[in-house]
Amino acid sequence: MNTRTKWLIAGGVSVFGLYGADSTYRSWVEQPKQQLTQQLDDLDSDLQKSKQQQLLAQKIGKRNDDYLARALPSDPQAARSVYQKWLLGQIEQFEFTSSTVDASQPAPLEIRSRAKKGKREKIGSRIDFTLRGQASLSKLAAFLDEFRNSGILHKVTSLTLNPIGNEGRLDVSLSIQVLSLEGALNDTEVTEWRVLPEIIAERESVNAFVKRNLFARGFAKALYDVTLKAITVNRGGQTEAWFTVDSKGTIAKIQSGERVPVALHEIQVMSLESDRVQVNVNQDVHWIKLGESIGSVTAPKENE
Repeated sequence: MNTRTKWLIAGGVSVFGLYGADSTYRSWVEQPKQQLTQQLDDLDSDLQKSKQQQLLAQKIGKRNDDYLARALPSDPQAARSVYQKWLLGQIEQFEFTSSTVDASQPAPLEIRSRAKKGKREKIGSRIDFTLRGQASLSKLAAFLDEFRNSGILHKVTSLTLNPIGNEGRLDVSLSIQVLSLEGALNDTEVTEWRVLPEIIAERESVNAFVKRNLFARGFAKALYDVTLKAITVNRGGQTEAWFTVDSKGTIAKIQSGERVPVALHEIQVMSLESDRVQVNVNQDVHWIKLGESIGSVTAPKENE
């Protein structure tokens, strides 16, 4: 074996040795390191998911606590009675007339059980109410505003309005759905929980809707027939404003606090002076002088 052959054999052995060392390094160092890094990444990802789930669980738990504080009593019959009492109180407060309230039998509210596969568990009850009555547009708007801002777990599922008669009144048919929950904190009354002030829409938006009075479109000209003709004192010493209320010149004598009978508009006399009367027209207050009409004092000014 000559020197050249020896060098070739030594070089081959070196190459195979380096390859073996590299393979050993990869299998004993790099691969375990990569596996360990991947395991650490997986653990970190699982930890992040676990934290997110914990935060979500905390949010859900807090939301459930809020719902339990806002829900009607867990006893369905008690919930039905409590809510009906509250609703009747609202009807009286917002001056609904010819009103009726009907309630359905409570229907169980169920979800899929997490503990028992294929089973469902009851979490509460759903009760449907129907409110029928008559109200002015402003009173209805105020009622719905209070309905929205109250903390009760309820919602309006349908609303039907039909203009009737005069004095701006509407025939109202309202369908409501309300929830009672198992474990509710209120046993004998509705919650005192209220929507936070910062997320309540400004009352001005409700007043703007009332002022527009979409139900009175096409009847705005009727306001020009409502003219203040006289201000007198009757035999009982009470001051009265004499208004014409139609194109025929029909006279209505109105005292402070009373309404002027005009179709699809709510006009209320607020106060009377010797030569002028303060009126609230669809939640917009104006002063009207002798000889002026409601239409002229409520019409937008040219510079507005």
